[in-house]
Amino acid sequence: MPIKSQESYGKEYESRFAWRKSRQIFNLHELSEFAQSGGSDALKALPGLLGSLSSDDPKDALRWSILMLWCEAAECFIFGEFQSCVLACGSVVERCLKLEYEEIRGALPLNSKWTLGTCIDKCKGIVESEVIELAQQILEPRNNRAHALLEHSDPHLSIIGGNERGIELLASGNALIEPYRGDAKKVIEITFKILSILFGN
Repeated sequence: MPIKSQESYGKEYESRFAWRKSRQIFNLHELSEFAQSGGSDALKALPGLLGSLSSDDPKDALRWSILMLWCEAAECFIFGEFQSCVLACGSVVERCLKLEYEEIRGALPLNSKWTLGTCIDKCKGIVESEVIELAQQILEPRNNRAHALLEHSDPHLSIIGGNERGIELLASGNALIEPYRGDAKKVIEITFKILSILFGN
């Protein structure tokens, strides 16, 4: 296989991604209506996630991993990677619940599988009920994407990209189809609410 030049990769990038820029700016605007999109703004909005950088405490490691994964989830939304956004948000909420559990009850039991569903169950009575209710709203869309549940329960809906998929008519007469946009918007908004309740100003 011939090796491409840097210039040819640049042209390939332009042809594959540059035309999406206006839609990505739209996504950024939409995200900013209900959440801090990432970077230093996220740390200002979520000061409770500021942990020690030189710590051996798993709770500090969880704080930083939640913050970094939130930034990744936000970027996935902005760049239109909506299934990845849903998966990242599910992981953010799972880590939030693990952190809250450890703050109250101490270290998680070793060699145990703490999925998002398990974390929700274990944190009832530990975390305020609003957070538990919000986390439960994420469970179905997250499991649908993580475990291909929708592909079996509603194959056609899975194929077309879920409820409220994004469709934008382009000037060229083509259409941009965005599978799982509706799920991603719902999940990322709920995730930021949970982050704000637990770690916000």
